[in-house]
Amino acid sequence: MTLRASLLKHADDIASARLLLLSRADRFVFATLDDGEADQPIATWAAMLGWPDGGRAARWPTTILDHLEARSNDYVLVDLAATALGLGSVAHAEMPPVPAPGGVSVILPAFGVHDVLAPVLDAIVECASHLPPATPWECIVVDDANEPALQLPSSLPPEISVIRTDVRIHCGGARNAGLRRARYEIVAFCDADTALQPNYLTQHLARQKLAPKLITVSCREYLTSPVVPARPARTGDDTRVRARYSPGRPGLVPVTTEIEVRPLQETREFRDFGYSRLLGPIDLPFMVKGNNLVLETQLAREILFPPDFVGWGPEDVCFAAKAIARGAFVVPVLATGVFHFDHPPRSGGREQRDAELAANLRRYERHLREDPEGPWVHTALAGDVR
Repeated sequence: MTLRASLLKHADDIASARLLLLSRADRFVFATLDDGEADQPIATWAAMLGWPDGGRAARWPTTILDHLEARSNDYVLVDLAATALGLGSVAHAEMPPVPAPGGVSVILPAFGVHDVLAPVLDAIVECASHLPPATPWECIVVDDANEPALQLPSSLPPEISVIRTDVRIHCGGARNAGLRRARYEIVAFCDADTALQPNYLTQHLARQKLAPKLITVSCREYLTSPVVPARPARTGDDTRVRARYSPGRPGLVPVTTEIEVRPLQETREFRDFGYSRLLGPIDLPFMVKGNNLVLETQLAREILFPPDFVGWGPEDVCFAAKAIARGAFVVPVLATGVFHFDHPPRSGGREQRDAELAANLRRYERHLREDPEGPWVHTALAGDVR
């Protein structure tokens, strides 16, 4: 029996308990469950440790926003699994490659990346060479109606393929198009201007085998030329490590004073980032970036990226919010990283990017009030930038 199977063998069998007592360190939660709540899997209650409380016990959460307010991100079960394997902290551990018969699909939404795509694909091939023997893998490049069309280098292995859309469907739609073609158990979404470290896939797959419903993410280094260094990424400038925000910053939460935050440090690698906690203007969904994220393919298909986001904006954050609302834990993988190549903007000038972001932030705010178990509601807005 695998470690994951051992951990989860009886999890759902005990979900029908009418009384619930949860304990973590010196924190206890006692609740009486009604008939509907008693049907929730025990993993859901683990994610919601700390809720219900006196202010929120009157009703079960219904919207994505409700669930974000109710859920913990203390991924203690994953830490326990890593500790049992002698690996220490799951965020920092250099985990050995594990057999992955279910395989991994890498999906790259690609628009305006003609100048940087080749080294990105070379890095994926190098990554795949470090997977355990016989691990199936593929990379699906989604050509989002580029003109001219993207051409893959002839030297690439057959595991890398390209599909092309007739019209531009933007990042969310392109990721969904690739997801429909994905053949393997785990899916990694990466931007097509982002190169993976050689150990990226092995480190993420190892963690995905420890527990279900994980979104694993790594930090990035920004590069000014499309040359992948032969060293680990230097991630000190990633906004999950350190970020400064100034008054007037666009977002759903206003910034009134200059502020610097260090999310990883201030939240014990996101463990204390649940219950809609804010650090300045940012929250847990903001820790999930489209430049790299990994999760189970089935979970990704249940969620999908909101296809109505146009151009530049937080479709990745919106995807993460719904995943968290459905019980996913966000776990940083600090034993590896990625490199982001600087290249000409894909959304035109600053004015167009700001307009796209403003519209997409309005979409995000509306999506947060939807049912996490239902499909996305398309939100066409007046003044959309196409």
